[in-house]
Amino acid sequence: MNPPPENRGLEELGQLWKQEPLQPPRRHLDLSPDSWIERGGEVVGWWFARMEYWMSASGWLRAWLRLNLILSIVLSVAGFLLLPAVSQVLEELARTSHSITGVLDDVFGVVRALPPVLVSLGVAYLAFVILRRWLPWKRRRQERAYPEDYYQ
Repeated sequence: MNPPPENRGLEELGQLWKQEPLQPPRRHLDLSPDSWIERGGEVVGWWFARMEYWMSASGWLRAWLRLNLILSIVLSVAGFLLLPAVSQVLEELARTSHSITGVLDDVFGVVRALPPVLVSLGVAYLAFVILRRWLPWKRRRQERAYPEDYYQ
């Protein structure tokens, strides 16, 4: 029987979060037949198991570390796969903005070289054209309005 679709995401997250209670660590005191490296490894492993049990006997710490390890691997792989493409796009964007800046600098350089009288005349002409286009639209909107006593 499949769970309802709204609970399926929680079930998948539960598969990543495998929290199981830890068993208390047991000592293996028979270390004499092993070499000094193996004995040292056993002692260090037992010490880590004891510290982990002390920090989180319920297994929460182990589940949290496992989940974060999986997420960091997935995000790292995604980053390594996407980083070259994103870097290329940003590099092209920087080149394009540099080119556009050069063109705009040339255009504004020409405008700055004009005498102020010509610039003022150009601005006045633009204002005249804009007002000529806007005012008839406003008049047409007022003409279409119904008279005040239309509904009475």
